[in-house]
Amino acid sequence: MLAHLLTKIYRWRLALAAGLTALLLALLWISPAESTLGQTVKLVYLHGALVRTAIVLLVLSLPVNLVGLISGRAGWLAWGRALAMAALFIWLGHTLVSMITTYATWGVFIAWFEPRTRFTFNLAFVAVLVLAVDWLMNNRRFSALAFGGLAAAALALLPSLGFVQHPLDPIGQSTSGSIHLFYTAILVVSLGLGGLLALWLGQPDSTEAQ
Repeated sequence: MLAHLLTKIYRWRLALAAGLTALLLALLWISPAESTLGQTVKLVYLHGALVRTAIVLLVLSLPVNLVGLISGRAGWLAWGRALAMAALFIWLGHTLVSMITTYATWGVFIAWFEPRTRFTFNLAFVAVLVLAVDWLMNNRRFSALAFGGLAAAALALLPSLGFVQHPLDPIGQSTSGSIHLFYTAILVVSLGLGGLLALWLGQPDSTEAQ
């Protein structure tokens, strides 16, 4: 049943991706402004949603890659790689969005004094290296080890990151119910796009012929 559903979603992936992207843009367009940041807060919505989507995918990828590494089963290896790759691609996109958001809110493209900014760029750099090595090695078990290790390291470091100027949770600390509602909707759509990307990367091409 689940495999059949995933195959159906995979077949409609382009339409679903277009629909979710259009919905995301619409939500960002009509989402409420904020008293301090004004319309710029919409970049913060997108920035926060992308970060959380990437982290959720990293969390999911870790046990899948671990099982794949231990068992060597093709299905686990394929989905572990797909989840990790989707997380890293989204993280790279988030890195670009964070530069725009930082400039719009703080007046600089890269606030290197901020621990979270350094973490963002360091992880993006390592992600590019791991993706390149994975492509060169073309070995699924190595992929499970590399992606699993990167996910474990990133998730272990996240709780220890400090703050200089970056607020702990700017959306969560807001007292506006509409801001919470729209941000939640944006996050759900972002998670949907992230899941679709992972499915796109993990589903075998043979399903198109089924």
